[in-house]
Amino acid sequence: MNKVLMIVVWAGIWLSTVSGQNLPAAYHSGYVDVDGGQLFYESGGNGENIVLLHDGMVSHEIWDYQFPLLAKYYRVTRYDRRGYGKSSDPQAPYSDVEDLYRLFIKLGIEKATIFGMSSGGGCAIDFTLKYPEKVNALVLVGAVVGGYGYTSHMTYRGGHLKNPALMADPHNAAEYYVWKDPYEIYEGNEAARQKVALILESNLHRPFNRKYYTPPDRIAARFLSEIKVPCLVLVGEHDIPDVHAHAGVISFGINESKREIILNSGHLIPVEQPEEFNKSAFSFLRRNEFFALLNTEGADQAAQYFKKIFNTEPRVPMFGEAELNQTGYQYLQAGQVREAIELFRLNAVAYPDSWNVYDSLGEALLKDGQRDLAIKNYERSLELNPDNENAKKILKELK
Repeated sequence: MNKVLMIVVWAGIWLSTVSGQNLPAAYHSGYVDVDGGQLFYESGGNGENIVLLHDGMVSHEIWDYQFPLLAKYYRVTRYDRRGYGKSSDPQAPYSDVEDLYRLFIKLGIEKATIFGMSSGGGCAIDFTLKYPEKVNALVLVGAVVGGYGYTSHMTYRGGHLKNPALMADPHNAAEYYVWKDPYEIYEGNEAARQKVALILESNLHRPFNRKYYTPPDRIAARFLSEIKVPCLVLVGEHDIPDVHAHAGVISFGINESKREIILNSGHLIPVEQPEEFNKSAFSFLRRNEFFALLNTEGADQAAQYFKKIFNTEPRVPMFGEAELNQTGYQYLQAGQVREAIELFRLNAVAYPDSWNVYDSLGEALLKDGQRDLAIKNYERSLELNPDNENAKKILKELK
């Protein structure tokens, strides 16, 4: 297999050559000392911090299709948890949560958005509960949450795994999960299978010893409501039912969460459907940044941010049409007419084929006394939707 995969990300707009060897020019790597061992990390880019946590089967390389792209816009760090990749094997009791905290301290990361896959997502949740001041947002991918548990369907992989005890051998586990399991990697995603097989090849000599693992202080499933940051919960369409159940529990428990299903993917979404994953992740990140500016610095700053991103980067959906429309009306009802007009205008730029955005903009312009512009927007709304009775009524009154 060609180890360098050429991936056209999102309708040909982003073209990135991504592999473990093709990293941002400004990246650096090293080791963080932790109790009884070392953690390998790679970091690249500038800006707000993002930290990437791998799942329970593979190393940091599972993020090869995200790390270089994210590092164009953010300061991104990925690392190997204890016992994976280039990090040291456990030799004494340790905590994944405290290891991650040590990484934050060593690398001077004040706060970060954490991406966590599978068990890495569970670690991200545990970390957020213990160190909430360190987390801006969460992107949880096929994540599981401590305390919710698993069914026998998970243990026997829906009947596909006859003898789970065989998975104690790394070679057996790799062979099964890469080539036989229907949930880990969905059929047809052959490039993903080859990618994961390559990652695992360099780690098969390292049987992982769980006896030194120290569980978190609290059972996370009981305390999800304490998490107050934005959270994106992604799960593959063909992932195993237990993971879908965990995703439901997480998205229900975390109030500021949004759940999405990624089609044609099993458990390892970032390598199975990198284009769709990147689209969802960037949309989530940009939405958080847009509304943070809107809520702290006002509509003008948020509009400047939108225009900058819209004109220079791929047009990720930064907000939902209905979401911004509702926000615009909140400003309008509060008497902040100019700000409402600005938000409705952004919505029209983002969703130019929606009749409703022009209807809303027309209403705000009319309230501001801009009669001619209001007429133009109502006419545009009626052009897109000839059944818009409100536009017909207003135009009849104005003309």
